[in-house]
Amino acid sequence: MARFSNSTRSLLHCTLWLWAALIAGAVWPSSRALAADPGTTVRFDIASGTLEGALETLARQGRVQLLYSPSLVAGRRSAGLRLELSPAVALERLLRGSGLHAVPVNADTYLLKALPVPAQRPRVAIDAPKPERPALTTEMTSVQVTGSRIPRSDIDMVSAFPLTVISREEIETSGKQTLFELLRAQPGMAAHHPISVSTDGADDAQQPFAVAATTSLGALGPRATLFLVDGQRVANYGLVSSDLGGLVDLDSIPLSIVDHIEILRGGASAIYGADAMAGVVNIILRTSQQGGEVTMRYGLSERGDAAERRLSFGVGQETRGGGGVFVGGEYFRREELLGADRDWRTLDRRGDGLPDERYRLGYVDDFDGSLLRSYCRGAAPTTTAGCLFDPPRGASLQPEMRRATLYLHAHQPVGERGELHAEVRAGSLTQWLHNAPVHFKVQPWFGHPDSPDGMPLYYAFDDLGPVRNKTEEDTLDVTAGARGMWGDWGWDLTVGHHQNRVVSRTDGLVRNSAFDPNQYRFSGPNSPELLATISPRITTRGKSVLQQASFNVGGPWFPLPGGVARVAAGIEYGRESLRHRPDALLLADDVASAEEKIAIDDRRDNAAVYAEVNLPLWQRLQADLAARVDYREGYGHRLSPKLGLKWSVSDSLTLRGTFATGYRAPSLFELRRPNVEESFGPVPRSDVPGPCAFPIDETRCLVGRSSIENPDLRPETSRSAVFGFVWSPSSRWSISLDHYRIQRRNEIARVVSPQDDSALFKDSVRLDATGGISDIYEYYGNVGRTESSGWQLDTQYRLETERHGRFVWRISGDWLQELRRRAHAGAPEIDYAGYGAPRKSLLASMQWNIDDWNAALWLRWFGTRKVTDELQASCPAENAAAHRCTTPSSTTLDFDLAWSGIPHWRFALNVQNLTDHEPVSYQIEDGGYSANYDDPRGRYYLLSATYHF
Repeated sequence: MARFSNSTRSLLHCTLWLWAALIAGAVWPSSRALAADPGTTVRFDIASGTLEGALETLARQGRVQLLYSPSLVAGRRSAGLRLELSPAVALERLLRGSGLHAVPVNADTYLLKALPVPAQRPRVAIDAPKPERPALTTEMTSVQVTGSRIPRSDIDMVSAFPLTVISREEIETSGKQTLFELLRAQPGMAAHHPISVSTDGADDAQQPFAVAATTSLGALGPRATLFLVDGQRVANYGLVSSDLGGLVDLDSIPLSIVDHIEILRGGASAIYGADAMAGVVNIILRTSQQGGEVTMRYGLSERGDAAERRLSFGVGQETRGGGGVFVGGEYFRREELLGADRDWRTLDRRGDGLPDERYRLGYVDDFDGSLLRSYCRGAAPTTTAGCLFDPPRGASLQPEMRRATLYLHAHQPVGERGELHAEVRAGSLTQWLHNAPVHFKVQPWFGHPDSPDGMPLYYAFDDLGPVRNKTEEDTLDVTAGARGMWGDWGWDLTVGHHQNRVVSRTDGLVRNSAFDPNQYRFSGPNSPELLATISPRITTRGKSVLQQASFNVGGPWFPLPGGVARVAAGIEYGRESLRHRPDALLLADDVASAEEKIAIDDRRDNAAVYAEVNLPLWQRLQADLAARVDYREGYGHRLSPKLGLKWSVSDSLTLRGTFATGYRAPSLFELRRPNVEESFGPVPRSDVPGPCAFPIDETRCLVGRSSIENPDLRPETSRSAVFGFVWSPSSRWSISLDHYRIQRRNEIARVVSPQDDSALFKDSVRLDATGGISDIYEYYGNVGRTESSGWQLDTQYRLETERHGRFVWRISGDWLQELRRRAHAGAPEIDYAGYGAPRKSLLASMQWNIDDWNAALWLRWFGTRKVTDELQASCPAENAAAHRCTTPSSTTLDFDLAWSGIPHWRFALNVQNLTDHEPVSYQIEDGGYSANYDDPRGRYYLLSATYHF
């Protein structure tokens, strides 16, 4: 407790210093003189076109900030403006007839809102005076930009860091049914498919762990990407993955309630704290709507399978005093797709010139594992190779899913300048998947009826049926708070409770202690009672809870030559807890072909103070400074600074750069020993750094393997730098190109050999009485280092025509230049870029709107992927012999067509994988495709109908 008290005292000192500075800034006499004189006039020259383009020009020419959600101005047009007016009057003129109005936040910042629809429309004089300061019904969370606590304008979006925004319109036209599918299509975003997560990262795992889906940035894995919902952290998935760590299950958040998504690439720990070393994905939920809508969707593949059904609704209503309530919900059902439903899903890769890697069932040589004679269940032994077992054919390509979600958001003004807000999201998600029957080598005793000579047998337990998993996940997120204005300063107090509960049930596995080869008949039949004894249901439960509170303030501080310096600062407190309860058989390492699991019941407190300043040093040069001090119980303090610079060389060209540091404290799971399948067997003598207690020969040693905890585990640290430019030669065209580099040190990884971490050698082995090594322990250690670098491109062109409508072209691309990793201090540094994952990726779209029609064409391209051996250092011999060391690139097209010619209705047809592209993978163990990058369904049709009321 003394350590916690000292840390808390240090945080208190930092907080008092910070608040003293902010109070001084708030009452600084010159701060009241910051605002431009409301009577000052500016010559505006705004051409007709989209309202968004007109607002962009007004903000630039009038030097004001406009805050609004992108969906608020989507599809609206403006007649333009060519007059000399004050910015406030010009904004009022520009918004006339648009259904929007501007609420002043401070002297040079305005919040755009939709006008309420009154029950009766009284006649109002055009020049009716406006209230001196309307009640502020803010939507500050929806207009704050990810990567900054200082509210910014959508039109002042040229920031010091690259930011990708996926609008509501893009979500609708993409045809994607889940948040995971939408995000994994983004360039530079690595996918972690539910099938990969279910096997805990092992391609040959036979025990489905649990079903979840996530993505990550910068090729650094989910541990380095922070997911936020409305700017707030949420609870991690209730079950822990050894390979991926704590992750956020994207399938638990329905797309129908998402307003837009902001993706920040590069280190952001100075703003959001731990886990943001590679970037941040902020999912902004819908908060308002005029009236209601009901949407029905039905999808089916061209082959008549993989059906999807989705029913969603959203209803918004304004309350007295300018508040509002939004209620949304969704029910989603997806059918399972099995490997047997697609011809290319197999380990028989002879069609690609590669070997047939299907398993040969039968009696094997105990020394080298070679097949001596085949043995098919229920058939006589044979010398042919006819007993072939193909696990991918019996495994799920996509799990069956059923999800129900209810969402409520409410906000209500209090007094003249305050507001209360609350948000509740509750969901239930159930997923089912199959794996092939359990298969491994068994050792019958001499005299067994099916193996009189006692030869080992490679066998598939098909009488137990396929391995079947059912994962039930319940989520609850509750957030409430208050916000408002104090002078020109805004403040926000928010508290939240987030929890994720998971129950995973698996059937079809084999219990080691109950399986007696002498009682079991390999040729069958076996009694139902015997099968139930050797294959009980395995149940694992987990619950993750996050409770947090935050308070922040922000506003103008002092004048500078380029404008007004703005500041934001705050304090946060949180408590995270994790309860992981594996089945008793997993705790006892009593399940065949499954790792031993560990139980966790732990919690940890954390706190932070942060500050951020935007400094317009000169008219065209801005600096962004941020610093955050985080405290993690057991790990003390960590300072994360950040510096960003933005130089507007001209009205059309901006140079930008950001340097930041980051960190990630060990998770509650990593503080325990890793899951390992305890064993006692031969290992190479090179893996035993010392005398061998039980030598087999000159090259092999007999040792035991298990795991231990590492009490000396330290946080990971990172440094990141992003440099690039944004060029906008006109209001219709923009292009940005950024180069990023992220270095992560002290990486927490599983240490499997004492030679990987010589510092803990004495703790990582067990010695016998003679000093020989008899056991080797695995543990988590700070042994890894990774450096990731690459380029990101984003360009957009908009064209407005009177006859042919509106066109928008967009191209986004990512090139992973290097991904250099060193597994441990003595290991070589290897460039993994392009191995197992594409080095280059691109997403292009063309959208067309005219009258009641809306069409979109999406092109998704992934570059080539190098085939790797176990060390990912070279091409496997069988691939090299067949000249199949590189999986070819893939291109898919999606098309969306919508029509809203009937009042209140919108109908749409979406065709995904328009060309029916078939997956290809030369990685033999992939079984024909990559779950993370390929779509197994083929050409897919999706029909939808929406009714507005």
